Amino acid sequence: MTPTIQLDELIVPITIEFLEKDNVYQVSCPALQGCHAWGETLDDAMRAIPGNIKAMLEARRINKSPIPALFKHANAQTAFVLRMVAA
Repeated sequence: MTPTIQLDELIVPITIEFLEKDNVYQVSCPALQGCHAWGETLDDAMRAIPGNIKAMLEARRINKSPIPALFKHANAQTAFVLRMVAA
């Protein structure tokens, strides 16, 4: 029997860009291709990205699409600790 692993929190790498053309901040999760959040302020974008990550992971689980290794043991209650990485 394989033991169940549950994470209380997970460190998630993110990148941050200011899109001058649109005058918004974009926060991206490189570990989850295509996962982004935008906001008029950096705070807005940072608050949105955890929900977007969870929604994308749930969609992948429902569609039986591959889950990136970083998120294999994450669930709906896992808290994400966001860490900025170089783009």
